[in-house]
Amino acid sequence: MGAAEPLQAAPPRHPLFERVLQPNAPEALRLGAARGALPIPLQDLVALQVHLLRDPSPEVAAAAGDSLERLPPESLVDLLRDPGSDAELVDYAARSGRIVGEGLAVAIAHPAIPDATLEALATSGDAETLGLVITNEVRLIRHVRLLALLRANPLLTGEQRRRLAELEREVIERVARPAAVPAAVPAVPEATAPLPGADAAPGPEAEALPPGESEIPPEEEPDPNQEYYEEEALQKTDAFQKIQRLNVAERNLLAMKGNGEERAILIRDTARVVSQAVLKNPRLSDTEIVRFAGMRSIHEDVLRSIASNREWTKGYAVALALVRNPKTPAGLSVQFLARLGTRDLKICASDKNVPEMVRRQARNLFIVRTQPPKKTFKKAH
Repeated sequence: MGAAEPLQAAPPRHPLFERVLQPNAPEALRLGAARGALPIPLQDLVALQVHLLRDPSPEVAAAAGDSLERLPPESLVDLLRDPGSDAELVDYAARSGRIVGEGLAVAIAHPAIPDATLEALATSGDAETLGLVITNEVRLIRHVRLLALLRANPLLTGEQRRRLAELEREVIERVARPAAVPAAVPAVPEATAPLPGADAAPGPEAEALPPGESEIPPEEEPDPNQEYYEEEALQKTDAFQKIQRLNVAERNLLAMKGNGEERAILIRDTARVVSQAVLKNPRLSDTEIVRFAGMRSIHEDVLRSIASNREWTKGYAVALALVRNPKTPAGLSVQFLARLGTRDLKICASDKNVPEMVRRQARNLFIVRTQPPKKTFKKAH
């Protein structure tokens, strides 16, 4: 399978890793690796087992398959969080069907995922999988064939088609095809150096935002302690004392009918059914949704519900709050990165509170948006 050009150098493997993959490696050694009996790091061992699925020895291939089947999906996802994971391991995780949701999002956003894997997912994936592929804008820009494959998939939703059209119009046409003669887009480095333009004022093109959207000025960045102060103040109110005396059923009813102060208290309720009921309150305002999306003291399920509501996430402030909130699952956050303005992308790329996968994707998108188009010249005749 054809691997994509890696965005960063692969880490050194255990000496036994290469030894097992040598054509003349003893079958006993290969069988030991397939069964998980070699004393090497789990990252290398699982990657070896993926390679050994194609071993010419049926016994070795079957043993490798058995070992991989016994590996819990959550352990497989943990391995994928390492940006230096083997490309074939990422391919196996993405295509095997063993991981879904946030785990699959981790695989699709991985810098080592092969282009062939993304092509396969774009061709045969369901609507949820297609949505995750679309969020990997860096790869779409570098591998434009994916756009055609995604558009050809009949399961692509109308919203996803709109996002593809926006991507092609606003990013690819500006970066990948800047002149009459198509120019190759340089690979995006996964570097650790300061972001381009970090010390300079960005130009008007770099700061451009979609119509109707605006960024939060630096002086209006939320105070990380503000939520604590608000919660402390709420605990001193009469409403809080009243709610403390209610059982779960009564709190659930109040959540759907209560006022703003009661909603602010109940959204933090430890009973999930209560906090979810707040979102069903017909008096809920857009301002409250923005505030809830940025809260770190509420249950993850509340953030999932907000992120899955298309009406709420149409607002720029809601999308930004979800991305900046470290409690938001990374697989959901990356879906909103393409909506962010350039400056907010730069902030997210250096925000140590958000998951590494989100920071990396934000950084890559920022570089793609701000790197100057490659100039091309026609030859004189």
